[in-house]
Amino acid sequence: MSGEDECEKKCFTFIWKLENASYCWQKTGDCIESSSFEIDELEETKWKLRLFHRSASTRNAIGFYLLRDSDSKGAMKAEIDYELAILASDGSALQSSEKTKGTFQKNSTSGLFVSRNEVFVARSTFLPQDTFTLRCKMWKRVGEMSKDVQCFARTRIFVEEMSFLWKIKDFSTLESDEKQTYEIKSLESGQQLMCLELFVTGGQIFDEKIRFVVIPNYQIIKTSSFQLFIVDASKNLVECFQDEFWYLDPSGRREVFFLTKKKLMERKNVYLPDDVLSLQCEFSFTSGIVLREGNRILSECISVENNGLNGRRLQKENDTPVLKCILSNNLKSMVNNSCLSDVKLKTKSQTYPAHKTILGARSPVFKAMFSSDMREKIIDCVDVEDLNDDTVLRMLRYIYSAEVEELEWVSAIELYEAADKYVVLHLRDICSYFLKNSLCPSNACEALVLADLHQDDDLKSFVQDFIFRHGKDVINSEEWEKLMETNLKLAAETMRVKYKE
Repeated sequence: MSGEDECEKKCFTFIWKLENASYCWQKTGDCIESSSFEIDELEETKWKLRLFHRSASTRNAIGFYLLRDSDSKGAMKAEIDYELAILASDGSALQSSEKTKGTFQKNSTSGLFVSRNEVFVARSTFLPQDTFTLRCKMWKRVGEMSKDVQCFARTRIFVEEMSFLWKIKDFSTLESDEKQTYEIKSLESGQQLMCLELFVTGGQIFDEKIRFVVIPNYQIIKTSSFQLFIVDASKNLVECFQDEFWYLDPSGRREVFFLTKKKLMERKNVYLPDDVLSLQCEFSFTSGIVLREGNRILSECISVENNGLNGRRLQKENDTPVLKCILSNNLKSMVNNSCLSDVKLKTKSQTYPAHKTILGARSPVFKAMFSSDMREKIIDCVDVEDLNDDTVLRMLRYIYSAEVEELEWVSAIELYEAADKYVVLHLRDICSYFLKNSLCPSNACEALVLADLHQDDDLKSFVQDFIFRHGKDVINSEEWEKLMETNLKLAAETMRVKYKE
């Protein structure tokens, strides 16, 4: 078998997204794991991925391992070919292992290492939106799998965020070593999470230094991030201090000098209006709660990560701190709720109450309707009879909550069309991402027509590339024959692209 044929062998691909990855708290030698996945065509063997934030063998490295589960079925020794990779936001491999022959007994592992410094210096590359994306490809050592399968899983480290304003009155009268204290407490339990201390120290008044101390409660906090700003008289934020705290830190506290009293007093009209020092504090932390989503499996699908999505990815809908979750839930409760509604969306069979302000904020089309003397503004009703009830409800749920329910091929196409009509662009991108993931020879022509109709060059190019790589399966299909009959121009254009120099 040639090297090219070997690369085209069908395989099982597992993609794992670890969200809020910079909040990993595990000490050296401890790991965070993906959910398990079972591969039917490899004797129903069970596997998972492990991430060691601090590798035991190389302290300045992050270790990424493939593990065969201890309760795995199959032979005592599973012989496979595999490849591990760390992916960028566009799906390209930032680092990857060579395709390797491996023999895995139960509870045995094999790994890939990447420099911690490299990851955190190039954070935007390795951790876009603070998400680590890891991929494992697996092939049969002998023979070939009957189909390509992709499996997706997501793990989210739960992060809470707090923002508050700390005002220190009569600042000019603070005496040396006089301490001001602020306690940050959990909104849920009331327990102290962190203690902030501010005091001046030094000799003469104009030589006195302002010191700021952060003392986390490591019985609760595993890892945290803290930012401190001075709020000036014009409400501008002047950054003074930013740091990250790990519960493994032996010092257990941070002390920093950020200004002299002289500097503040010299510009008291700017920094001390009414003799008040205002400090804006931004605090985020994890207490070690990990949320895992079950695996989503797509069969007979194209490998999206290698086909240029221009960085567009399904955004994490639920990665919000506690207070934002409350806001999101409150807005979500207003969907299909007539309370305070001032407009209706009318399909052929249903009427959905809505709110002009929210619709206008999320869609420029709705905004234009309600900002001018259009019919919809006058009668407080928008006719959407070209959309079915399910699509309208899905679109409203996204508009109010930024969440998308589980999609199927038909519902994704219908929601894509609605999102394009009302210019809800991110929702359209989410649907496009799903369609790209779900392409197969039998639906490629439908996706091509959709992309062409809506002038979506990104989706159109992606589908055409799929058709080129699966030429015989698509060109010999009934769907292609139908395309030739109904849209010969589009079929001919696609063939010209293929043979264009």
